[in-house]
Amino acid sequence: MPSHDLPDDAPTLDLTPDQLDLVGRIAQSYAAAAPAGWVRIVARQECSVGEDARGIANVRVVVVETPDGLVQEDYSPPRDLHFQTGDMLRELAAGSPTQTVVLNLVVDRDGTHRAAVTVDVPRVLVGIRDETSSEPVHDYLERNRAELTALLR
Repeated sequence: MPSHDLPDDAPTLDLTPDQLDLVGRIAQSYAAAAPAGWVRIVARQECSVGEDARGIANVRVVVVETPDGLVQEDYSPPRDLHFQTGDMLRELAAGSPTQTVVLNLVVDRDGTHRAAVTVDVPRVLVGIRDETSSEPVHDYLERNRAELTALLR
């Protein structure tokens, strides 16, 4: 299973049409600001409104095609939708039974994107950096090299 797929048991939230539209605009914004040669952007945004861990933690990378092959770099997106994204995530977290949600977003250079918002518990916000949180993003290229190489053909 590619590491950008969600576990079968992850409770996924249904987004409203306005929220889906915002996620689409986020994907477009990320793509428009991506570096030359980019292949895929992968983002994990964890948001909690709970007492123990309040805030938003972002882990984002971009895979880029270079003359020497694929490389992965940290990705800093534009801030044009920063406040709208934060507002949406806080609203979703407030309605979640755990008061924490994660937006997983994958944007491909062909213009497609996949997104899911899942109910979770604070992880990156409380210092957890493992298989359940940031590692699948940080190790994205190595875990998905065959799939990403196939996209280049």
